[in-house]
Amino acid sequence: MAAELKNAKVESTAGYKGEETPRTVVLEGARFEVLSVLDRKRVLDRAGGGMREIWICRLEGGLEATIERLENGTWRVSART
Repeated sequence: MAAELKNAKVESTAGYKGEETPRTVVLEGARFEVLSVLDRKRVLDRAGGGMREIWICRLEGGLEATIERLENGTWRVSART
């Protein structure tokens, strides 16, 4: 079961092209390293007309997370076990 986490934080690093990639997710005060990126895509946000990036990641502890970077620069995280 996936749940959107309102107070999750994402730490990222810029790659050689300057694109950010999630490296660590902080969920309720616990830090989880991103072990692997399973999928990455850019999608059009039909409501706002802007682009957003989505990563499906495997985290430490057996978690899988959907991490979204919204056009305004904020992050949205949904995690499941």
